[in-house]
Amino acid sequence: MKRADTHHNDQPDTTSDDELVHEATEPTRIDVQPTDIMTGSPEQIRAQNGQSVVLDADVEPSEEPGNIVAAPVVPTAYAVAEEDEALVEIAQAEKVKPFLQRKEGQVTIVVVGVLLACVAVLLVIFLTQGRDNTTEPAPVLIEAPPTSPPTFDPRPTLAIVQERGKVNCGVEDLPVFKEGVNLYGFNLDQCRAIAATIFGDPSKINLVVVDAKNKYEKLFGRDVDVLIAGDVNTLEKQIREEPTTGETLKLGYQYYSGEVVYFGLEAYVKCASEQKRFDECADISICAVDTAEIRRLIISFFPSSFVKFGSFSEMEVSLNNGTCNVLVCDQYRIFTTQLQYFFANGTYVVSDNHISRNIVSSVVRNDDENWSFIVDGTIALAHRATQVGIGKNDRKCPNSTKDGTFSFYNVPWCVGNSFDNFMNHLSYVIISFGGLIKLPTIDAPNFGSLDCDDCKDVLKYGRLKQIKERGHFNCAVYLDPTRNLTLTSLPTLVNMKFCEMMAVAIFQGDPNAVKIIYIDKLEYSAIPPQFDVVAGVTKEPRFDSKETLILGKTLSTLPYYSHDQYRYNGTMYNGAGDSMVIVTHNVDVSLKNIANAIIAAAVYSQRQGITSINSNEMPLIHLFGDSLTFMLRDVVSYGGNYDDIISEALALSDGAVDRGWNIVVPNQNPSSKVPVYYCDYTDSCPPCEWAPEGYCIAYTFDTTDVELSEDGQLQWAGSRRLHLPRMPKRFRSGWKGALNKLTTDLDNGTISVV
Repeated sequence: MKRADTHHNDQPDTTSDDELVHEATEPTRIDVQPTDIMTGSPEQIRAQNGQSVVLDADVEPSEEPGNIVAAPVVPTAYAVAEEDEALVEIAQAEKVKPFLQRKEGQVTIVVVGVLLACVAVLLVIFLTQGRDNTTEPAPVLIEAPPTSPPTFDPRPTLAIVQERGKVNCGVEDLPVFKEGVNLYGFNLDQCRAIAATIFGDPSKINLVVVDAKNKYEKLFGRDVDVLIAGDVNTLEKQIREEPTTGETLKLGYQYYSGEVVYFGLEAYVKCASEQKRFDECADISICAVDTAEIRRLIISFFPSSFVKFGSFSEMEVSLNNGTCNVLVCDQYRIFTTQLQYFFANGTYVVSDNHISRNIVSSVVRNDDENWSFIVDGTIALAHRATQVGIGKNDRKCPNSTKDGTFSFYNVPWCVGNSFDNFMNHLSYVIISFGGLIKLPTIDAPNFGSLDCDDCKDVLKYGRLKQIKERGHFNCAVYLDPTRNLTLTSLPTLVNMKFCEMMAVAIFQGDPNAVKIIYIDKLEYSAIPPQFDVVAGVTKEPRFDSKETLILGKTLSTLPYYSHDQYRYNGTMYNGAGDSMVIVTHNVDVSLKNIANAIIAAAVYSQRQGITSINSNEMPLIHLFGDSLTFMLRDVVSYGGNYDDIISEALALSDGAVDRGWNIVVPNQNPSSKVPVYYCDYTDSCPPCEWAPEGYCIAYTFDTTDVELSEDGQLQWAGSRRLHLPRMPKRFRSGWKGALNKLTTDLDNGTISVV
């Protein structure tokens, strides 16, 4: 799909016809003279008038804790104070209301609710369009020959895979549905995309059947290189050893999000949604999939006598045989079984709201960051390919690679971008807000269980022990030269806050036990040893990664901030952009885990309505040993929830950027009921039906509306109208009637937009 010229001031580079190449704009620089070293506490530095001091990475921090340290300015600094110029305060900070209390937040809530309500109308249509309720035979699954334990090939996984000539991909033995949601095909395309990255040929895979009991044994026994098997990412899984193998998992980039819903007989789903268990709801019986998150929620909603827990397969049987009348699970599992057909024919319904969400991720071994980079980059760049307009193109798929090089361009060319794969396997339901609002991008996995009786005290080992003995935490903040960041830029202030929150966690509530050092130069392959972490790094992989694998010596946290632009071939584009992470040394994963726990705490507290005032409602955490049991309460007591962090930074910032996409994805919201593609994230929205209020409500369309141009780019065919070609005639009038009613409700004020 070609980029709209109205979005960017760009000029094509005729040296390449494979990508959209635009001339980069040089960042503005100001030549300055060196100034004195600037020190101060985090509070003092925020009172200075926006001097942006950029440091060399090899400068030793001061030994006085609680200071933000600046070394002599390098020639690439952006702005400093003159030597004899007095320090002045930043503009008076104005309190910023929480996002959901401001006008734009209210617009977001109402519009999201209206659109997701409309999705419910599309539900039966989508799942019943021309469907033969049978399944096709699943493709043959090839078992890769196992390696005899305990003898393992010590080489990196990438080298082994390249020598073998195929990727051993662990997948669940799921049914292949002719119509509806086909998660088997969707998962299979993730495997094919990894093979395309490495070999240029998506067929270079061995599919290894795994199940919940053996998949981690097969992973660490090296029968498989990667799991694409419906694994739910949690903080617990990231930190604790997996019980069947005693190994730690490396959970990767999200490739699916499953809403946790009530599912079952309509009357009792309504009872469950209202948490009612008397009168007509006295016979409610709930079967819940036994995860830490679902158990935490359900036991707070219902007495134990109304609920039983078990595996999904056990709970599915109980629902179908009438032992229970409501099932609690995520939609990922519903779509992997015949339950989706019972849903389509009206036997069962989905609740109007979801009560939580599960992030579904790839899994690799935790000892090979380069291989993790390949897997995560493959999934991430399928999304970026949609943004820049690179789609499936068999003519450009190389079907081979030379000299062991790899390229992420092969992912969209050989398999398809994220939009292609969504359309091929999951749904035809698309939603656009027409640019009226920025959608939420900040997400984090659920906690899982935070209990542990035998977890070691991480402060007594490794780098964390050194930090404690040193008496302060060294946190470098990267001032990205391509974005002209200063000390008063919103991203910089957010980075400062997370540095302070890490000190609060490690030093039992002391935010001044940190030295913040600003740098504008960074080698991605390793961070300088004098820094414990570097905050503000954007490490999204690029399409052309032939030069080197850069992540072998560092570890990256969850993203906690999204820029409002992304970079492609040296040029910046508007849209949901590169994400900032904290980078740590790879010799000790505990520091990365603590940073992830802090990021997850900011997101969790936002979703639960917890602020610094009621931070004692945060759970205790035992995964890091006895010393850090109260760390989640400590960091929220100091920093607040995610909205608090952003609001404080906005009030102190130079105002160059707004919060943009930095909104937490809600865990409880109207249920989409079927997979929905939010095309505003990728600026890939096709023509659609617009409501009188000026935004696109919802629409479905057939793949015949999508075609490839002569140069292989995705483009839309047809006129600017609603396309319903796959919809059986008996459903079309009902859908149009529902749309007309929704439009009427908007007109007469029954449904309003703030």
